[in-house]
Amino acid sequence: MGKLIVELPDELHTQLKAHAAAGHMTLKVIVTSLLRQYLRQPRGTRPRKATGLCGAWEDRRSPEELVAELRAARRWVVRARA
Repeated sequence: MGKLIVELPDELHTQLKAHAAAGHMTLKVIVTSLLRQYLRQPRGTRPRKATGLCGAWEDRRSPEELVAELRAARRWVVRARA
């Protein structure tokens, strides 16, 4: 049987212990149950951490127009002469 050591914030650990005691369960039973429940979910439906780096945006400009605009905005880039 594998072992997993996880550091939890004190507040979360206290709440988890209280919840386990109230339900007459061990922390191991609760955590194992939560992990099994998580792993049963289809991959695409698992919650993802919001990074602010993902999502969709709509723009009527073509890819070529977007690239041209980006290049024009980067005037600080100087090409080396051969």
